[in-house]
Parts: sequence; structure tokens; C-alpha cells
Amino acid sequence: MSRLPAETPFVLKRIETLSRLFALAAGASVALLAVLICLDIGARSLLNVSLQGTDELGGYVLAFAGSCGLAYTLLHKGHPRIDIALSRLPRVLQNPAHVLAQGTLAAMASFMAYHAVGELAQTIRFGAVTNTPLQTPLWVPQGLWALGCGVFALTTIATTLHAIWLMVRAPERVALFYGPMTVSEEVEDFMETPQGEARS
Repeated sequence: MSRLPAETPFVLKRIETLSRLFALAAGASVALLAVLICLDIGARSLLNVSLQGTDELGGYVLAFAGSCGLAYTLLHKGHPRIDIALSRLPRVLQNPAHVLAQGTLAAMASFMAYHAVGELAQTIRFGAVTNTPLQTPLWVPQGLWALGCGVFALTTIATTLHAIWLMVRAPERVALFYGPMTVSEEVEDFMETPQGEARS
């Protein structure tokens, strides 16, 4: 269930749905990797046989999970924000700071996506494969990485435009969407996790 504010624009809601699917795919890939590692450990211990490529696949999964979780984490305020001085600023300065944070993140995400796509294009052009027993075509892991970075860039651009629009049309709502998590939001987020439910 999404925890985005009720006033979230339709486009951002659709992007959140897409990012949620990516996050679920990332989680499933990590779970499958854990199963594969357990099988590899069991095969080595009991049969003295090693499943080739577990380490290699682990690297690909971590890269995929990392890139695919970025957009979802952003929309749910999961990225760290250093706000020691921010809370002491007047709102007239806080709102531009929030917009600047989104814009800086959008620039970084676009930079990541641009280079990820460029690297992918070069790999496809040369038909590069890994120098490993699996001989994995590099376009597969690089394509997944580029896809995750692309969704992240799209998300940051959309949130930056929305933040600018809010600063002009509804400045009192900028912090609601793009300010750091408040203490009450962090507590609510914690209580909605299985650990929080177990302790309540």
C-alpha cells in the first residue's frame, strides 16, 4: 500500500506503482540469490561440487537490486537527508532548499542514466561477454542496471518539476512532499513493519 500523500499527482502515483514493481523484482532477485547460495554451500559440503557462477550472479543481482530500489526509496523518503540547519531556517528558505535537493538528485540521476545507457550501447556494439565460466553477455546485467537508473532519473525529474510547481502554487505543501521524514512519520513507518508490529 502506498504511503504517498493523498494530493499526489496522477503521474507520480503511476511512477510510484512502477517503482514498486521494480522494488518487488529486486527483492525477489535477492531471495533467489540467497537460495542459490544455500544450494551452492550444500553442494560443496555434501557432494564436493561447486555451482559455477554464484559469485558472478551475486554481483549482478546486487547491481540490479541497487538500481531498481532507488526510485521507490526516493518516493518514500528513504534517502538520507542532513537537516541539522534546515529545520532552523524560515519556510521562505526551506522550500528552495527542498527544491534544490530534488534538482541536485535529478542531475545526478540523469548523469547516471546517461552513462549507463552509453555503456550499454557500447557493449551491444562490440558484443562483449564476461571473462568467466558463464560467459554472460554483458548487455544483460548492464541493461538491467540502465533500466533501473532510467526509472530513477525519470522519477527525480518528475519530483523536481512537481516541487517547483508546489513552490509557486502551494508553498505550504512543499515540505509535506519533499521535506525529510518527521519523527512521527518515522515512528509510523517503523510501526508498519513486521518488527514494529511484533514489538507493539
